[in-house]
Amino acid sequence: MFSLPLLPPLRTRFLPDEIRLTRISSLAATCSKETDDFLYHVADAPMASLFLQEGLPLNTRHPLMLTEQNGLGAWLSKIANYDPGDFSEPAVILRLRRVMVEDALEPDPDHTAEFASRCYLLSGNSF
Repeated sequence: MFSLPLLPPLRTRFLPDEIRLTRISSLAATCSKETDDFLYHVADAPMASLFLQEGLPLNTRHPLMLTEQNGLGAWLSKIANYDPGDFSEPAVILRLRRVMVEDALEPDPDHTAEFASRCYLLSGNSF
């Protein structure tokens, strides 16, 4: 009667080791001109620590934005122009392997236009 296989549980996050999530310096991230196989996320220090411990969440309602390396300068500039109360901790750049999250990405045309660099939403819609 119940012979159909159960569906696997929905994936809710990417673990830090699985996607090689690392913290990098802003100087190293913005000075290199070479295209690389990584995507980047900018967060405040407490959120970055949480991501480094627990991984990146997959949430279709509140997806994380990721950008390619050449979009980091625009993202950091945008944060610098905010009221200091909005981003009270220093900005932290997190790097992850693009190939590990490729299936969970969708294009973010608004930020792509704003940053003049490809941006993505880590939503997990294709899982």
